[in-house]
Amino acid sequence: MTTLSRWVFGNWPLKLTALGLALVLYAGLALSESTRSWTGPVPIEVLNAPVGGALLDDPGVVERIEFRAADEIADQLTNDSFRASIDLSNVQPRPGAATVEVPVDVFPVDPRVRVVDYDPPGVTVRVDEVVSRTMPVIIDHGPLPEGIELGPVTVEPNQAFISGASSRLQNVRTVEGRIVVDASGINIDEDVTVEAFDEVGAIVPSVDVQPSTVRVQADVARQLAYATLPVIPELSGEPAHGKRVDNVSVLPATVTVSGENPAIRQLGFITTEPVDISDQSVELVAETALVFPDEVTSAGEELATVIVTFTESLGSRSFEIGTALTGAQPDYTYRVEEPSLSVIISGPVAQLDELAIDEVSVEIPVADLEVGDNDVMPIIRTPRGTSVVTVTPATVTVTVAPAS
Repeated sequence: MTTLSRWVFGNWPLKLTALGLALVLYAGLALSESTRSWTGPVPIEVLNAPVGGALLDDPGVVERIEFRAADEIADQLTNDSFRASIDLSNVQPRPGAATVEVPVDVFPVDPRVRVVDYDPPGVTVRVDEVVSRTMPVIIDHGPLPEGIELGPVTVEPNQAFISGASSRLQNVRTVEGRIVVDASGINIDEDVTVEAFDEVGAIVPSVDVQPSTVRVQADVARQLAYATLPVIPELSGEPAHGKRVDNVSVLPATVTVSGENPAIRQLGFITTEPVDISDQSVELVAETALVFPDEVTSAGEELATVIVTFTESLGSRSFEIGTALTGAQPDYTYRVEEPSLSVIISGPVAQLDELAIDEVSVEIPVADLEVGDNDVMPIIRTPRGTSVVTVTPATVTVTVAPAS
């Protein structure tokens, strides 16, 4: 008997006993296990991605896993107890990214768990060819605030290297960085992120842009506006007693100003420094400075000549004047119910201040009155340059009777 024969047939009762024991243990293990279903989504990992290729679509997840395990082990499983993957080592990148079916491999992390079935068994993927090209970097500053001007924009570097799937790069129209210009007018000097955009202004996904940031510099200034505005003289003080301002003129009558647009738009006129007219009575000619608001300057004149003329100041005074009869006939007697009248006289203030009461007379004409009561309108006489405003009462009652 050869050595091999002795090893095979020798001590066969012991070997038969061991085989029987193994069968018993396996049967016990099989009986203690149960088949369960795991429905937690398990992400599908990508293995061996091809060089020079780009996976266009996410492979998705495994939604159902049938497995066998002992109950005490199955009760402790989590979503991390399973791994799902696809192997792309045999998939060749192609321009246009044709669809390819690849199998999904699912395995348990714990060796005491056996995967029986899962869904999906395979997925469809598209592996595109990776291409690259250089594009200029464009800076989009968006709408500028009112009254702001933006100087030339410098970008460093001014070109970017983009790479990605050929089907994605064909959608790239611009490589842009976007900045916001502040209304305060602060100059721009900042690092700006650049991204690839399509023709409608949306970001093209999965495109690598290098460098990812660029240095952007630009001068920001406020826009200057110009306006021609009227000059309004400013006066202070009071003229001489009895005088008032008759006319005010200024040379130049208008002035051109410049400044930031919002400030200019708020202006309606330019004033002068105050011109003192205290105790002036005939004419005043004065040179004074124009007053400009902050950040507003003159494009020409900064001085103005103000000419002020004066005239008599008018006023009114009230007098209580006794009445006097005129044209009385000796054959009649006359009785006046209102022996005095209230008279308001207007005229130059200086003249009114010096007007004496005996310079005003109130005459009651009675020459043509008939016997009885008569309503007579008085005649008021005042100095030249003055006039009567009102008389109270407007008429007086005169009673005429024959003389006894």
